Amino acid sequence: MIIRAEPLYFGPEDRPRAGWLHRADRPARDGLVIVPPFGYEAVCAHRSLRHLAGAAAAAGIATLRFDLDGTGDSAGGDRDPGRVRAWLDSVRDAAIELRRLTGVDRIWLAGVRLGAMLAAIAAREIGASGLIAIAPVVSGKALLRELRALQMALGLHEPPTDVAIPEGGQEALGFTITDETRAELGAIDLTKQPAPPAPHVLVLDREDLPSADRWVARLREQGVDVEARRMPGYVEMVLDPHHAVVPGAIVGATTSWLRARIEPQLAGAEVASGEPRTEARIGDVIERPVFVDRHLFGVLAAPANDRAASGRGVLLLNAGAVHRVGPNRLYVAMARQWAAAGDLVLRLDVSGIGDSPARPGEAENVVYGARALEDVAAAIAWMRRRPRVREVRAVGLCSGAYHAFKAAVAGEPVDGVVVINPLTFFWTPDQPLDFPAFRVAGEAERYGKAALDRGKWKKLLRGQVNVRNVAQTLARHAASRIVNRARDVSRRVGLPWKDDLGAELETVAERGVDLQFVFAGDDPGLQLLRMQGGSVVPRLRERGALVIRRIERADHTFTPVWSHAPLSSVVTDALSPPPR
Repeated sequence: MIIRAEPLYFGPEDRPRAGWLHRADRPARDGLVIVPPFGYEAVCAHRSLRHLAGAAAAAGIATLRFDLDGTGDSAGGDRDPGRVRAWLDSVRDAAIELRRLTGVDRIWLAGVRLGAMLAAIAAREIGASGLIAIAPVVSGKALLRELRALQMALGLHEPPTDVAIPEGGQEALGFTITDETRAELGAIDLTKQPAPPAPHVLVLDREDLPSADRWVARLREQGVDVEARRMPGYVEMVLDPHHAVVPGAIVGATTSWLRARIEPQLAGAEVASGEPRTEARIGDVIERPVFVDRHLFGVLAAPANDRAASGRGVLLLNAGAVHRVGPNRLYVAMARQWAAAGDLVLRLDVSGIGDSPARPGEAENVVYGARALEDVAAAIAWMRRRPRVREVRAVGLCSGAYHAFKAAVAGEPVDGVVVINPLTFFWTPDQPLDFPAFRVAGEAERYGKAALDRGKWKKLLRGQVNVRNVAQTLARHAASRIVNRARDVSRRVGLPWKDDLGAELETVAERGVDLQFVFAGDDPGLQLLRMQGGSVVPRLRERGALVIRRIERADHTFTPVWSHAPLSSVVTDALSPPPR
């Protein structure tokens, strides 16, 4: 059985929403719309929702998953007015599009967390046949309290005094809930809805912290055919994307429940075969879903006016296992900004990440994949074939930084790389994760600062410091310094050395590739660059062949909302370095 998935846009021409249609292999009366959660949970759950859509299509149910208005690949942002109404309209428009493209006449909705709350309200508005609520948010006020507590638990730094802080709203793990949105969400309580959402409801509540019992009781009072279960899987689904696990039990329960209720298409009934929209106008930018090859998907942003083209192509590479929207949706904002200014920008999912399938013989969701260099090379070649593209620059954060840099080292035809917060320069599949090189560098630097703190010495004397851990870290750090000095000496006398960052930096610089490094505050990657690059780093900096930029007090993935604008500004400058 081949289940086809097609990227598309739908909804208003001036406010397009992005989604994926998973066609069933046989005609059916029933279609499923999957409503995602909000913000960080949506980023983490992306892979799981793709698997859920594929499983539903395999069960004979045409399925549309999509990004809510102002989120993901859709138009707009989280600070726009009228968020709740726009999100509900997104669900309605997704149902309309699913009917148009497949001819289904019965719509079922499945939502996760805030998506479940939205689906419950939208289901009544569109006359849905049924609803699946996964770890549902029942009370908007409870959700806002939870997000506030999680935000405080992050312990993020306050911004530097010279950085403007966006006014109003509540920060939510890299995203913003405006005062208007807070008021609208705070007024929603599913237990107080005057009418039921749909005739049939499946509630898959959290096993660890169930919260839907009162709502389930209310649904039964309203005469709904409701089935409620407590299931594991939600917590694992919304872990950091590189740790997230597809919740097989939730996927299986959802598809089994739906399969028992769907109906076959009547013999001889006409089946719609509408064409999906594959282009979106978003302000001064045109966005298109593109396939570099069978295993590489991305979203291409271009200036709406071809005459405004700058001749520069920019390739944005996944940060860890986060799909092409980037951490906190930063890649979307930056890509649209650069495209509006004339660049051609491709937000790429490397194979096995996001919506790019794994290559044969490879596993999905592997951050430092064995075929990543092949992926980046294919994307660079694809970009260079675009009309009017005269130069290509690769940008990435964390693992994306690693892959961009390694592409330059391998001699791929890039004119520059912007390397943001790399955590390693030499990854191997057997590399230990308990004490990788970046942790040695970071911890050693921290201990060095602590040595100047009298309070830390008092803790040491009172036995409140793990001396063994400190000793092991400093020993590893000292060993690394000795090895790096040996590399420097070997390089000067022309003797090759395995895993020599200094030699790689020299090679890239000699090819004329612009090297731009961006680091957040005390991110350990900076210490790692200096330590492993040795004397090459200051020498290249003096020549202007290597530039280091810092954004003080930001964290590794630029979670604080105040840090988004400085990052965008710094990377924009790094893409247009002055001539040497």
